[in-house]
Amino acid sequence: MPDATRTFALCCLLAACTDEGSSASVAASHDSEAEISAVTYHGVVKAILDAKCVQCHASGGVGPFSLQTYEEARVLAPVLADMLAARIMPPWPPDDSCRAYRHDRSLSEEQERLLLEWVDQGIAEGDPTESLGSPSGSQDELEYDITLALDELYTPVLLPDEYRCFLLPWPSEQGRYITGLGVVPGDRQMIHHVAVYAIPPADVAVYRALDDADPAPGYVCYGGPGGGDTGAGWRASWLRVWVPGSTDDAMPEGTGIRIEPGSMIAVQMHYHTPASAQPGPTRIAFRTAAAVARPAVVLPFTNPFWVDGSQPMRIPAGDAAVTHSFEFDVAPFFASIFPGGPLAAGDPFVIHSAFLHMHTLGTRGRLEVVRERPECLLDIPRWDFDWQGSYQFTEPVTVRPGDRLRVECHWDNSEANQPVIEGVRREPSDVSWGEGTNDEMCLGFFYVTPE
Repeated sequence: MPDATRTFALCCLLAACTDEGSSASVAASHDSEAEISAVTYHGVVKAILDAKCVQCHASGGVGPFSLQTYEEARVLAPVLADMLAARIMPPWPPDDSCRAYRHDRSLSEEQERLLLEWVDQGIAEGDPTESLGSPSGSQDELEYDITLALDELYTPVLLPDEYRCFLLPWPSEQGRYITGLGVVPGDRQMIHHVAVYAIPPADVAVYRALDDADPAPGYVCYGGPGGGDTGAGWRASWLRVWVPGSTDDAMPEGTGIRIEPGSMIAVQMHYHTPASAQPGPTRIAFRTAAAVARPAVVLPFTNPFWVDGSQPMRIPAGDAAVTHSFEFDVAPFFASIFPGGPLAAGDPFVIHSAFLHMHTLGTRGRLEVVRERPECLLDIPRWDFDWQGSYQFTEPVTVRPGDRLRVECHWDNSEANQPVIEGVRREPSDVSWGEGTNDEMCLGFFYVTPE
């Protein structure tokens, strides 16, 4: 893994935890001349920190320090300018010139300017009676009807990071559509991310075998829920990735992913250790519906010949600039990709969100639609395995037969870019596609519905 301790601490410094809208409107409400003459903690800065930071940086939160009070913010203010200039925080990987996304966790230019002016002007506290208080999150709380818990507790044993999957039976005896999902991690200080997958009934035995073969609770997993050698990994539907600062996640209005009776939920836990205590039970909550206007599916996209090895995705040892890409019109093949699903062969479809996945050698990646006027879906200019997720578009994208999806990935397999494991930097070696920690992937996921 990369220097996860440094990455975790720095990325969490001002980990953005809600939409920027509420705090942007707070900043915009101040007279510009007053802002230039006196930017104070209570007058401006507290509102930005409350909106963007304290869900992570609070007592007992995932952040390694608190930013709830003036004294706490004052101590960390001297490093603020360097962190902003280096773009180490907030952890918002997408290039916004590609397209706009919902729940943008980054700081606006105005918010960044105000924070830097506060530091330059002497970190003034201001009048506490002028404080605008803590704005509420911009996302509505979801109401859930199914909650599952990881009651079989597990204490991580690998340092500094461990990836482990746990299986939970789906309790409903009727087919349902998942329309929203929330994650409450058992210990925010040691859980770096939680990924949730739906396992169809036909593949449950494959995953039970993985679980049974490991004497400890759950089983080791890395790039996904496992089952790659059997093809089951492709049939698992990605549902959600929780990262520090995430709020409850609703699928686009009127859409949902169908889950059948007899399915399993696979939960991948990324533990960031050393651990000071055994984590408590993590809860996964679902909002479901009996029917939706537009059933959704998660479309995985990559070169199948990379996966089966007939066209190896070679990343030679020592090569600092390796690129692989693949583009394809998937519409004619929906019947075989999703037998009995909501999309028929040749149907146009709508993409609502995109997710890009590589491992630790990745440096950048891009997903796009190739047509007369190519359209960018997701561009990650500085890949960081520790901060990946799904990005929901503010404006969905319609893809028609003849349009091609494209995935492009870049890697650095030089000695300088090798992950550090237990204090030792790994030696470069030839790398290709695989689910292991020393393998790589170049994989997109799209949340799609019929037009």
